[in-house]
Amino acid sequence: MLDYMVSLYRTVPVSSERLSDWLASWLAQQQTRCHDHHFSAAFPWRETGLPQHAFLQRELTINGQRYLTGPRYLGGDPAQPFIEVVARDGIIDYRVASAIMQAWQPLKPLKLRILLPATYPDIGITDQLLFLSDLASLSVPVDEDISLVTARRKDYPACITAINRAYRASWHTLPHLRDQLLATSRQELREDIAAGHVFLIIWQGIVAGLMICVPRRLTFIEGFQIMDEVIYARLSGPWTRRARSAAFAAAASSSLW
Repeated sequence: MLDYMVSLYRTVPVSSERLSDWLASWLAQQQTRCHDHHFSAAFPWRETGLPQHAFLQRELTINGQRYLTGPRYLGGDPAQPFIEVVARDGIIDYRVASAIMQAWQPLKPLKLRILLPATYPDIGITDQLLFLSDLASLSVPVDEDISLVTARRKDYPACITAINRAYRASWHTLPHLRDQLLATSRQELREDIAAGHVFLIIWQGIVAGLMICVPRRLTFIEGFQIMDEVIYARLSGPWTRRARSAAFAAAASSSLW
């Protein structure tokens, strides 16, 4: 299964050795969830009337291939169960997908989710996109007008004001996305500032925006994720790309991988 996964995700911009290490660690963790009752206890098994063990992850064998699968709830909503294909060593077509859904039928799953490379043939509906880049390979032009400064506790009022203004403007412009565009909360911002994850973007001596870059693991991928980004409207457009490059350069100096 590991060899298949390494081949499947070979376009992830890290060395094959690092990719293999990530996937091996990920697989080991996910396989323990096939018998970890602390994992299954986190699901609403009492509310569904199903036994707790029904929520353990399962390795299914379909047409001689193995598929490690597990239950999930979209946004934690008990009314929106789905099944995630965590790992596998074979292709997924509609026949395989149907067999997986049938195996989990007691949970009444609505969908099946799979992490696929962007070059993979279309199957189903895209739920979200992940954009990855190896910071060490970025060519960042020198721009003396732009610098990044780690935010301090005293910068909290300016940061929360900038975030709130930016999101209010976005909600006004795109009202249909109001429920999807979620601003960083006050508590999250305080914690991110305390952890050194908030960068003020300084342009010609003035604060032009901010970025929140947090070390995370998303599925098996480890690195820094941009959790929020605010560029003042008067400085948006091409300038934003320069600011983002500066942020990547600052993040790279923190040894992300």
